Amino acid sequence: MNGSSAGSSGAGAGRAQRLLAIEAATEGLSVALLEGERVVAAREERSARQHAASLLAVVDETLRAAGVGLAEIEAMAISAGPGSFTSLRISLATLKGLCFGRTVAVVGVSTLETIAMGAFEAARAQAGAAAAGAPGEAEPEVLALLDARRGEWYAGAWRVPAQPDALRAPTLIEGLYAPARLVEDLPRAVFVAAPESGAVAALEAAGLRRTGALEGPAARPRAEIVGRLGQQRLARGEAQSAATLTARYLRRAEAEARRTGMAVESGETERTGPARQA
Repeated sequence: MNGSSAGSSGAGAGRAQRLLAIEAATEGLSVALLEGERVVAAREERSARQHAASLLAVVDETLRAAGVGLAEIEAMAISAGPGSFTSLRISLATLKGLCFGRTVAVVGVSTLETIAMGAFEAARAQAGAAAAGAPGEAEPEVLALLDARRGEWYAGAWRVPAQPDALRAPTLIEGLYAPARLVEDLPRAVFVAAPESGAVAALEAAGLRRTGALEGPAARPRAEIVGRLGQQRLARGEAQSAATLTARYLRRAEAEARRTGMAVESGETERTGPARQA
């Protein structure tokens, strides 16, 4: 892979014609091939955490279904975290391998933003969305959650514009949160999206108020959303080379956290101390 910035290439300067999107930051994995924002082909593997064995095969299936060769891919987008340490490492290494020897515009996308955008669209698409607790206001606020273990959560929230093509205006900075601190920072009711079952109940026990929820496998991040968010970032000139792309682990490995005294990576938000007393 050429180490020069891919942002100066034709694919990075505008919306890529063909983009391969990978989502493998969580238990499931999916791959999608997009032309602009149109999904040409998509494949999903539901086996929990079998990414090392499955990811390249799913990429190959997706390309074959689209009738496109790897050399025809102009850009790639990846769900860059937070998520499982092992899954992120595997998916990032796979993307770098696919880009080896070629200059490809690459962009990393927030896993939490992918969850939030997918959950909102899924709820909006349901015929009986209102009865299911879909966001009802013109610009709903969506909270995305991932289990960070140890009783803490990766979380971020966004206000969804009326137009259906993007999530903007973050209302809760992505970070590592204890339930009480999350509720403190989000005192209003929000729509909750969480791939892990039990997340909503755990946060409600701490006082979180919600307008609705999408929970379990239906809330998993999907490659199609990664691809669309990736296309938007490419259009804004945010492409980089595969060589410079890194995963956003957010939480430090346990040994490093003990050594540094900080649970999160440098520059990340940590809200895990005791909540402010009323």
